[in-house]
Amino acid sequence: MRKILLTALFIGIMSGCAETNVEKANTEYVISHLNSPLKIVSIDSCQYFYGEWGNATVLTHKGDCDNPIHKGGNK
Repeated sequence: MRKILLTALFIGIMSGCAETNVEKANTEYVISHLNSPLKIVSIDSCQYFYGEWGNATVLTHKGDCDNPIHKGGNK
């Protein structure tokens, strides 16, 4: 009984660590009919496409990112 309670407590603590701390936005972009639509996540003022790809996860920089560092030009 004690082992079951400790296991349940451990699972509860570990599942509490899964809370995300990034902004996410849903899209309608579907790469494959087997996958969910991509999401857009914001990390350090840049936007990335995030999604599942088979047994892996994809995180790639979005080409039209809002971060002004990508706008180019001379300053």
